[in-house]
Amino acid sequence: MVEIPRGLARAAVGLAFDIGADTVLAVTETGKNCSPLFDERIFSRHGKRIKVILATNNVETYSRFTRSVHVKAIKLTARPRDRRKQAYYAVACGLQKGFLNPGERVVCLTGDGFADVTDSLTVLDVTGDEQVISVLESNQVLADTVDLALELGKCGVQNERFSGAAFVVGNSKEILRLSHQLMINPFENYRAKISDREKWDLLKKYANFDGAFVIDSDGTIVAAHRYLDANRRVEVPSGLGTRHMAVAAMTAATGAKGVTVSGEDGFVRIFDRGRMVVKISPTSKIFECLHGAFEGERF
Repeated sequence: MVEIPRGLARAAVGLAFDIGADTVLAVTETGKNCSPLFDERIFSRHGKRIKVILATNNVETYSRFTRSVHVKAIKLTARPRDRRKQAYYAVACGLQKGFLNPGERVVCLTGDGFADVTDSLTVLDVTGDEQVISVLESNQVLADTVDLALELGKCGVQNERFSGAAFVVGNSKEILRLSHQLMINPFENYRAKISDREKWDLLKKYANFDGAFVIDSDGTIVAAHRYLDANRRVEVPSGLGTRHMAVAAMTAATGAKGVTVSGEDGFVRIFDRGRMVVKISPTSKIFECLHGAFEGERF
């Protein structure tokens, strides 16, 4: 399967020159399917430098390519299953990062959502109206929280032992007012940020206990083991338990965002204004949008 993705990457370069595109954008896991995009000889033969952008949900791949002077890297928290929507979503994230501009033409390499299986080329003209999921990629603290939740869900899949978890992000003072401590708060005199991945092993241990994490809008972990007392009427799909109901109610009461990890299947769900708006698989990181989570093209 490796030769097909690399052949498509070479074809993407040729197509970009043929149609006057400004950028080649590839959705990738490791970057291996994109190796022709890093070959300076390909571009030098044509006399024009085309931008290369990689969109990945792999932290190591993202870190590696952020150090490159020839490639721009976009960190995706998750991505849609449909190939054209993957391209649209990555372009929207590129706009948000300032890597793309309205009026540019982009050749996009996408696949079936799994590691480096590229099988499609899509051409998009950037209009400037493309928008990312308003409750995910546009909020870095929420994106970091979802990344941790996905790791918890994936660990459950691998070990065939799921432990649910809950996070509430933003408006922490109001969340604390509408909740109470189930046991000692380990973060009361200990400042930690959700973006600090070195602390994630510690957070995973606390996630095994009852109660929700409270995370401030700046990413500070304010509390763990909180029982959420907010009492609001909310819309939660049938089959979801009290954890999801409590998180949904808190988002309705405070305007915060909520993230849950299912104790049944490890799926990660995002809640906003009392409703579930995004559902993400912890293994493929494919998302499904619901209830107005996406502004612009409907997923």
